[in-house]
Amino acid sequence: MRWRLEKQETLFAGFFRMERLHIWHERFAGGALRIQRELLERGDAVGVVIHDPARDTTLLVEQFRPGPAKRNEHPWLIEIVAGMLEPGEDPEDCARREALEEAGCVLHALRRLGVIYASPGGTSERFFLYYAEADSTAPAQEAATDADEDVRAFWVPVDEALAMCHDGRIRSALPIMALAFAFSMRWGT
Repeated sequence: MRWRLEKQETLFAGFFRMERLHIWHERFAGGALRIQRELLERGDAVGVVIHDPARDTTLLVEQFRPGPAKRNEHPWLIEIVAGMLEPGEDPEDCARREALEEAGCVLHALRRLGVIYASPGGTSERFFLYYAEADSTAPAQEAATDADEDVRAFWVPVDEALAMCHDGRIRSALPIMALAFAFSMRWGT
């Protein structure tokens, strides 16, 4: 099936950017359709499941998120280490940088779990998901404290992290998907 982007406009540019796309595409039943869609543009991101296999623990982080705050819900969410790619940055380099910045954690070899779209109807953002091993007993390096971020990092048993996904203590899509992907053989626990 064919499609084309006919026009693109920037509606707003700030911390995020809002674009309007004018798209033509063929229909499944024949013919064609012209649509306009607004997309929130924020770039691509990386998420990394950090696992200490010797102790069967995984590293989680907790931080304030404005989405739940707007809904008057508890805004401190438990997630995995994640962050935005800098322009031209390799996703693996970003995963290592974010692990160091958010948790003072040095990663061993990374294994790519996949690439997923966050919400393809409203943004072109992709998440590059990784699994990495680390030693939970190794002294953490100094985490880089960002003026705009306040992050708490902590290790939990993998089975507890999976239980947190099931019982609602982890409420964000990225860590739920990444933990399920990384520990899929135990997901039913």
